[in-house]
Amino acid sequence: MSIDAGKPGKHRALIGQRLRHRRHELGLTLDEVAEASGLTKGFISAVERDQTSPSVASLLTICDVLRLSVGSLFDQSAEAVVRVADRRPIEFGGAGLQDFLISPKGTNRFQAVLSEMAPGAGGGEDFYSLRAAEVFVLVLSGAVAIRFEDEQYRLAAGDTLTYEPKRPHTFDNASMTEGASALFVIMPALA
Repeated sequence: MSIDAGKPGKHRALIGQRLRHRRHELGLTLDEVAEASGLTKGFISAVERDQTSPSVASLLTICDVLRLSVGSLFDQSAEAVVRVADRRPIEFGGAGLQDFLISPKGTNRFQAVLSEMAPGAGGGEDFYSLRAAEVFVLVLSGAVAIRFEDEQYRLAAGDTLTYEPKRPHTFDNASMTEGASALFVIMPALA
């Protein structure tokens, strides 16, 4: 059974683009997706280029390898509003932190976390790593220190830092007397 037996249309074009975009986000090659899915490299490439229409089973298999919900392929709206009242508190650990997930539900491309830090608060003394490709940090108020095993960055309000989160790191409010807040954007979203 095909999703679209006719000429490539708008929806199918978005499916191919979204599959390719997700594969790139995860840093996977066509060969790796082919091996993990049991499908051929040529077939996956053709799906991404909208040269062929996958069966439901093939689409489900590709989405499983890419850790992507099938429903996200058909979401036509690129816009999403998350109201302040709808922010979801989350617990990443650490002490003296209030973390809120402010990215839209169901997005796989990124995860935006607003972290409000009490004076001296932080992610803890132990270094940790995340299974993501990249993290972007924007300090909104106060001063935040992002620490790696061999170096540290002290960021003031308005400063940004982009880093590879697989590298062991931690963070803290650089002040013992004033609060701080920062926006952490994790790409792709943590599973």
